[in-house]
Amino acid sequence: MVKHILFDFDGTLVDSRALLVRLYNEMAAQYRFRPIRDQDLATLRSMSISERVDQLGVPVLQIPKLMVTGRQLYHDNIRSLHIVPGMKEIIAKLATQNIKSSILSSNSEANIRLCLRKNKMESAFKEIISAKHIFGKHNSIRKVMKQWGTTPARMIYVGDELRDIESCKKLGVPIVAVTWGYDSAQLLMSGKPDYLVNTPGDLYRTLMNLV
Repeated sequence: MVKHILFDFDGTLVDSRALLVRLYNEMAAQYRFRPIRDQDLATLRSMSISERVDQLGVPVLQIPKLMVTGRQLYHDNIRSLHIVPGMKEIIAKLATQNIKSSILSSNSEANIRLCLRKNKMESAFKEIISAKHIFGKHNSIRKVMKQWGTTPARMIYVGDELRDIESCKKLGVPIVAVTWGYDSAQLLMSGKPDYLVNTPGDLYRTLMNLV
């Protein structure tokens, strides 16, 4: 029986795709990377992160610097973000079921807390965990399990990217993949998630069958 739910943030709880594309393009102009055009979005959604990096010509060694810059730009624009319709209500319902909900994200804790405060959700989550490395989320999940003294069978992850699925598979943690975020449904299915949902309503029903 699931007692802990870990939510991804960007793309899963908050609709930040348009903002992140705009911020990336600002950095692309500054560092002379290839920009993301509107016609590129569908193709990029069907690619893994490493494939996107290659497609856009971003040097891997510059990714840490870009993440620091991007987080600051994100912070400066955070008031333009909105929670995915229906997700605020789902989080509130889960709280009534004695389910501990937390956030694990590659975004910064400060950015996440600011967005939650803006949307009056700051008390909805037990913990906010910032994953230090974009490609190593499984290490953060393992650390969380150890801190909580829980097992993979008693927790579940909710995310919108193939890398979320891959991280959970390494640890045996069940994952619900949501199709309204960054990665396409086809790409998500290639990772063989335990569950795939298309709407917040589907997500809630799936979670209720597991708790």
